[in-house]
Amino acid sequence: MCSTLGGLRSKPKRGVGPGFEVSFLKPATVLDQYGIKGRSAIVGRDNYMADPRLLAAGYLNTAIARGAQLYAPVEVTDIEANASGVTAATKNGPEIRAKSLVFATGYEMAKGAPKKGNTIISTWVIATKPQPRKIWPTGCIIWEANDPYLYIRTTPEGHVICGGEDAEIADADERDALNDAKTARLVEKLGKLLPMIDATADFSWSGSFGDSKTGTPTIGPVPKMPNCYAAMGYGGNGITFSMIAAQMLRGMITGAGDADSDLVSFTRRF
Repeated sequence: MCSTLGGLRSKPKRGVGPGFEVSFLKPATVLDQYGIKGRSAIVGRDNYMADPRLLAAGYLNTAIARGAQLYAPVEVTDIEANASGVTAATKNGPEIRAKSLVFATGYEMAKGAPKKGNTIISTWVIATKPQPRKIWPTGCIIWEANDPYLYIRTTPEGHVICGGEDAEIADADERDALNDAKTARLVEKLGKLLPMIDATADFSWSGSFGDSKTGTPTIGPVPKMPNCYAAMGYGGNGITFSMIAAQMLRGMITGAGDADSDLVSFTRRF
């Protein structure tokens, strides 16, 4: 069982693969440098952490500055799609008309879109109290490559965030009923892996995300809905898949197409 550490500064040993700057650390080195006992590790570089709300707000503000219009909150209740365009009815009355429409609704597949091959997974997270003086060297991102996996990162204030323990649960009530047990399990795992920190949960929460058999997203035209497209990312790769979706959908909507579109299309998933 290996831990994957990100963002370290040690000199890489190349040769693992093209374009991947990584190093392999033996257990003695991992213990000496990071205080983690009995684990080998792969060290990756050029990782980064971001506040998702600030990041999203920054992207939206940039889009607005370039001419996009943003209306929120708006609940779309029905979609009428045909060869000439798309009309979206809203809960409060106004209609939205567009040449093309993109569903980017997270793990919730839009009404009328095929759901086969798409599943909902539940996940749990804890955050400790701020303890900046106890953070491991470099405060690197830690990923335990196990099943269930475990990920650990820090905040600028020194909180330790630890999550994982995923389960194939789609029902929110069933998910929340496990919150106490999952929180206790995460606290236990965090404390064993990093004994130098206080693993007590100051906050804990759970949530849902989309998944697929291959872990790949669904990107492209929605069957039987002309001029409608989907950008449905999955798992912990949302940022990567979002960029891929943006580039692919730009080509599809403008008519340029995309050579790899069949890899992530709705029909490919069946």
